[in-house]
Amino acid sequence: MTINPEQLKIQAPNNISDYIDKLPSVVGSMSATAGKNTISAGNNGINILDLRNLGSVRTLVLLNGHRVVASDVSGVVDIDTLPQGLIDGVDIITGGASAVYGSDAVAGVVNFRLNTKFEGIKGFAQGGESTYGDDLQGNYGITLGTSFAGGRGHFVVDAQYAKNDGVGQLTDRPWYREWGYMANPNWTATNGEPKQIIVPHLNRISESLDGIITQKGPLYGTTFNADGSPRAFQFGTIDRTGSVQSGGEMFGHYAAMALKSSTRRNYVYTRASYDLTDNFNVFASLMHAESKSSTAASYNYVDGTLSVKPDNAYLDPSVRAAMNANGLSKVSYGVVFETPATEDLNRNLNRVLLGLDGSLGSFWNLHASYDYGRTKVATNLDNVLNRVRIDGAMDAVVDPASGRVVCRSTLSNPADGCVPIDMFGRGNVTDAAKKYVLGLAWARREFTQKIASVSIDGQPFETWAGPVDLAFGMDHRTSTIGHSQTDAMSQEHDWLFGNFLPMTGSDSVTETFAETLAPLLADDKLSVNAAVRSADYKYSGRQLAWKLGMTWRPIDPLLVRVMQSRDIRAPNLSELFQTGVTQRQTVRDPFNGGVTTNLERTTVGNRTLQPEIGKTTTLGFVLTPAWLPGFSGALDFYRIKISDAITTISSQQTVDRCFAGDAQICGNVDRGPSGAVIGLRNSPVNIAEEVVHGLDINLAYRVDLPAPDASLRVSLLATNQTQDRLTTPFTTHNYAGEMGGDSVKWRGNLNADYSQGPLGLGAEARFIGHGVLRTDWVQGVDIDNNYVPSTWYFDLYGSYSFADSHLQAFARVNNVFNRAPLVIATSSGGFNPDIYNVIGRYVSVGLRFNF
Repeated sequence: MTINPEQLKIQAPNNISDYIDKLPSVVGSMSATAGKNTISAGNNGINILDLRNLGSVRTLVLLNGHRVVASDVSGVVDIDTLPQGLIDGVDIITGGASAVYGSDAVAGVVNFRLNTKFEGIKGFAQGGESTYGDDLQGNYGITLGTSFAGGRGHFVVDAQYAKNDGVGQLTDRPWYREWGYMANPNWTATNGEPKQIIVPHLNRISESLDGIITQKGPLYGTTFNADGSPRAFQFGTIDRTGSVQSGGEMFGHYAAMALKSSTRRNYVYTRASYDLTDNFNVFASLMHAESKSSTAASYNYVDGTLSVKPDNAYLDPSVRAAMNANGLSKVSYGVVFETPATEDLNRNLNRVLLGLDGSLGSFWNLHASYDYGRTKVATNLDNVLNRVRIDGAMDAVVDPASGRVVCRSTLSNPADGCVPIDMFGRGNVTDAAKKYVLGLAWARREFTQKIASVSIDGQPFETWAGPVDLAFGMDHRTSTIGHSQTDAMSQEHDWLFGNFLPMTGSDSVTETFAETLAPLLADDKLSVNAAVRSADYKYSGRQLAWKLGMTWRPIDPLLVRVMQSRDIRAPNLSELFQTGVTQRQTVRDPFNGGVTTNLERTTVGNRTLQPEIGKTTTLGFVLTPAWLPGFSGALDFYRIKISDAITTISSQQTVDRCFAGDAQICGNVDRGPSGAVIGLRNSPVNIAEEVVHGLDINLAYRVDLPAPDASLRVSLLATNQTQDRLTTPFTTHNYAGEMGGDSVKWRGNLNADYSQGPLGLGAEARFIGHGVLRTDWVQGVDIDNNYVPSTWYFDLYGSYSFADSHLQAFARVNNVFNRAPLVIATSSGGFNPDIYNVIGRYVSVGLRFNF
């Protein structure tokens, strides 16, 4: 599939990622909106592509045929850092591309082609705002190109600045009600009710902004007014396990999170080329990009693990008396801080590409290049709760010597610096106490990529059917993570979120490859294309990728294409060298009666990982009938099977397998004295098999209209993913149609573009088919409503070129009817921003100039 510049121009997206993310085959991609709730992962505010929902690490992104240095430790590329003003088209190849392009192309390749010969000056200014008065953004860009030295040389520069204010909190949208599912409190084995029900405002019962005593007994459910006086907590509907509730005083655990990160980015791209001779051209390009993102990421919370003793200095006397009367030496306590944790990410990318293109005699062309790229990432998690300090600060007592309120630990160690905290009711935390228990978790990392490559291509001979294309070459690539630093408290795992650890490591690969395109019948009636690539990895050894394809035109209007390939993906730096990334996870604990528990999972790398092996089969038909000029249609069937897939089994699977008696898995599960699960460890392993298959439809029709200089173009892009099956030694699950993930069975875009002279108008209808919450649930048995209906969004766009054609005004309205996202109870917060529009109606306008 190819996206040409005119398509991008007429649709006027806010940036190129907004356009590509809507394509049916590009599903599950991460954006500043979809990247929410990943506070410990460090990847907010970037736009990364994911073909076929196989994971962004399996999609290779190229810039003018060359790799780009990664934007984070997993190796993915933020496409918003690419020089958008010079993009001359986007080629999307889905599946079967490793033999031609190398590792990471198991799901496919997205290549951004550049117009390196641009002449003149052009630019744009664009602004937008949602119907709710937020998500304000402004994009500004300028591009220049000129020849020099009598036409032997050429120079281009492209620069852009963009700012987006984002959306403050989920509660800024009227549709947000924190839907989720819980164990039906009315269910019995014989009454015919479903085991689980979908409810709004799902919360853990052990959390409150005012604090809550969570220990079962006479004081259970005691909360506090602003003056510290006790009262009964108003619970909502409590689930069957007694761990979560619907409603109650707490609005929602995710309510403090930002719906969309605020971002600011800028880049400058330059390229110069010069003809040394008539046969040889040298070039150099420099790219610098900076991006900053900020988001309110999560409430700070202590889920019933704090202890309150009767002599606590801030405790109401009536509660103290009740504890003493009942012989309670302490009670468990839960609390949520009003101040949310925030994440700030700064990225700084620099890249230098040097190259030589030339002709060797009459048949061969030479291409050689050296590419050096470096990305620096600074991650700051501010206002994060220190889990060690909060324990000490909550244990506040009266110093008998001075009469002051101090931490109990200060009595024996006056220099410990502990600041007592009053968390009985809202508004009582002093600035000093807040500063003591909330702090900054940070990490500094640097990724570098070095690539040396040389290739030769040409048409050295002809057969009876025509010239044969040949290409062969060699690449050497080194990827490194270094200069890694983190704060001291992260290294001790003191924080609620973050707990980054220093990470260093390097991997390298040498690849040799060959490709051919050979006609077997004249006039392109029948041809074969083949490629082979040998890759020798530092950690994974030698691997082979290959591709064999054929195109056949049995009759002039019909083209048949078929392809089979073996593809590879080597483990990335994160999978190899991760020293311990921690994330908060919610699991249902079978060791504790199915109670929902929030705990910490730590993931570490695995240097024994082997490359994944993908096998792709495609069969396609392209129809261009002479009796219908302007029409083209394509139908492509695809199947991708990935063996030895690298995966980290889910937290719930880890707990369930341990409960089932898997001794090896139990080594990754930490359990407390009561037997309840209190922590998990994990690492990626080559144990999975993933299979996706489906159908792509691409129809287009262009017709000239009777009016002068008028035309209409109608196009349809659709994808039907019929299977997305993941198999591990523990389970097999088909995710196709599960709307909590990204395996949508049907997605389609229908566009109609009308142009007449200087005027261009267009409309787009985007369809998302129906599905289920989980494919292994039976409606009415496992859940009260497993069905998710289909929906669609309607967009409008248009442009007008003024008389001299050097100035054009354009506008776009996304989600014209302001449709809310559907309720997806299995997703965090009850909605899925990967596939549904969560911003609402959005209007953007702008001006372009070109001289």
